[in-house]
Amino acid sequence: MSLLANSSDTATLKKRGFEVIEQIRREYYLPESKLYAEDIDANGKKSGPCFNWGTGVLLSALNAAAKLDDKYKPWLREYADASYVYWNDKGPVPGYDVLPGPKSVDRYYDDNAWMVLALIETYEILKDKKYLQWAEESLTYVLSGWDEKLGGGIYWRESDKASKNTCSNGPSAAAAIRMADYEDLDSYIGSAQKILRWTDKNLKDPQDGLYWDNMDLNGKIEKTKWTYNTGLMLYSYGKLPGAQKNQKDLIDSSLKHWIDKETGAAKDGGKFVHLWFEGLEAASRGDKGVREKMVRALDYMYQNSRNAEGRYADRWDRRIGKQDKYALIDQASAARGLLFAAGLK
Repeated sequence: MSLLANSSDTATLKKRGFEVIEQIRREYYLPESKLYAEDIDANGKKSGPCFNWGTGVLLSALNAAAKLDDKYKPWLREYADASYVYWNDKGPVPGYDVLPGPKSVDRYYDDNAWMVLALIETYEILKDKKYLQWAEESLTYVLSGWDEKLGGGIYWRESDKASKNTCSNGPSAAAAIRMADYEDLDSYIGSAQKILRWTDKNLKDPQDGLYWDNMDLNGKIEKTKWTYNTGLMLYSYGKLPGAQKNQKDLIDSSLKHWIDKETGAAKDGGKFVHLWFEGLEAASRGDKGVREKMVRALDYMYQNSRNAEGRYADRWDRRIGKQDKYALIDQASAARGLLFAAGLK
């Protein structure tokens, strides 16, 4: 039976997700800065602040928690405010840096796209317009990563413009589409459509419709496939106003590729899978069969990729073994996945 079959099953997802949020607070919180550690070791010793990718994932997890229970709103506000220390105002275009400053510039376009998506959601929950303003400023940085080399596309990293990646283009399109709900509709939708066209033309496998990782400036394609790359393209087409493109074939192809037929597990890292799930939900318009597959994968993760101390592995399709370190991003991805599913109507 699907965990989404009735209200008590949804309560199970909420309970599991809140457990992860509470554990993250206990084990990773850095009270002096109000940030969170990148990882902890097996004894619980904390590292320094997490990289910005993990910041975006944790912010999204706190969003999901605060949507379901107001008690998490203070934690959400505190972290959204504290994470502004990652903002680097140096030119040519300011944006969120990989680590808190002051420091030399090392910014990633995909990191900023994740922050745009998370901050828009934070604004929707807390109704504070500064978060929408921060999201739009970060989106300005994201869109500055486009140029006409390779016929277009957004780079991955500002300081090393060596490749244009699906992981920078897919979320950038999604971020522009989400911002169009609030600001400058025509301009942002036009940007999103341009990014989606370029990504489809250059990084989509014509055999199965899934998306490759990146193209370097010599035109060489790195053909690894990650769930989140396809997921953000699904999300973008699912949210694009007036989109006529039917995504059923891509949904089915991705489920065939990444869901284990026997166990129901999602065969990828959690930091990628939770984003694929959100794309599946957006593009399938809440299809019951798709939801059942997502929830079964989350149940497998909970039962198998979590140790006796409640810490999650980096993949959702493997039994967890002994680890020297436990990354924040893996815990936050589990929380986001569980609470996102719990919040589905």
